[in-house]
Amino acid sequence: MPTRMTALLATLLLTAASAEGQAPLTGAADTHVHLAMSQGARPVVHGEPGSGELSQSPGTRLLNQVESKHLEQAGTRLLIASVWAPPPMRPTRTALTEALHQLDALQAFGRRRPEFAMVRSVAEARQALAGGRLATIPALEGGEGITRVADVDALFAAGVRSLTVVHFVDNDLAGAAQAQFKANLLGRTGTELSNRGLSALGREAVQRMLELGMLVDLAHASDAAAIEVLELAEARGVPVIDSHGGARALHPMERNISDGLAARIARTGGTVGVSLFSAQTRTVPQAERWPGFVEGTCDQVIAHWLHLAKVAGPEAITLGSDFNGFIVRPRAGGSCPQGLRNTSDLPALYAGLEAHGVPRAALDGMSARLLSAWQALEARADRAARARATLAPHAAPGLFDVAL
Repeated sequence: MPTRMTALLATLLLTAASAEGQAPLTGAADTHVHLAMSQGARPVVHGEPGSGELSQSPGTRLLNQVESKHLEQAGTRLLIASVWAPPPMRPTRTALTEALHQLDALQAFGRRRPEFAMVRSVAEARQALAGGRLATIPALEGGEGITRVADVDALFAAGVRSLTVVHFVDNDLAGAAQAQFKANLLGRTGTELSNRGLSALGREAVQRMLELGMLVDLAHASDAAAIEVLELAEARGVPVIDSHGGARALHPMERNISDGLAARIARTGGTVGVSLFSAQTRTVPQAERWPGFVEGTCDQVIAHWLHLAKVAGPEAITLGSDFNGFIVRPRAGGSCPQGLRNTSDLPALYAGLEAHGVPRAALDGMSARLLSAWQALEARADRAARARATLAPHAAPGLFDVAL
């Protein structure tokens, strides 16, 4: 391994150690996983970690795919657990209060499954890790509920520490990547780019997230919006992340990340997550393949990971699985004999990555890199603003209660 990379990885591991002298953090991370989707998408999705229900097919979208013992076997230490708020269809609910309901469901899941420790700070994450638990960062996928800056505070008070600014379609904050539904549902790619960046509210909301020390996630955003978020983060000297996607250079669509944006995120100290969603990794040019490459298998995920590692550095790349996110995953074959049915197949994926040149130190350093990014955000956060935001009203109303 090059000396520069060895030194960087060593620094990341040391940074993740606490001031009290805890051992350096090593282990894998997953920057985008859904743990409570059976509550968020009830009654369509069945099962959750620990329920005994587990997908046994890469094509199964609506059955739980996550189990804590498998994550431990794969060396996973740190998770970003996203909730997705469906369009509000109940009386009195708004996009914000629907999101708060889903966050309540995630917290309730953590109480049912205490091996997943819901953490709100780097200190809490270290404490959970020291106790042998999976440090789990609550996240919200999509800022549709944010109609004023005070809504960011409400989400922070509810435990959100990572927020995807935009999801499938444009919202009040920013433009979304073009043609996502066409790519996901019809398998059609397109090179068109959205020209919509951040709105005035979006800029204020992102600045507030950074002020509070929240991880700002660029997944699903248009390039224009991603660039504007990066400018705000760079001016503050803090990292951002792109939690889950593929390499646009291999599979051309705006939803996948460009080489330039991946490298720029890495320079902030952030991470770029690679998704297991077949729709995002289905194309791999011949130049990016190797002898024995098997199309339609996890070899495609590995090829996208390798490409992003080349442009951003292997230490900046993490898994962003999107398990339980309605995705079809790679079939059996190639580097993963059973395919990617569920979390029990992650060791095969990591072995395949290592076999094709990803340093073991980079795989074991995923948690350290993510925790380091979060620590950098906390270090530059406004403590007074964080204290005030923690007290913001954030109770999710009942079915017929008055909305916030």
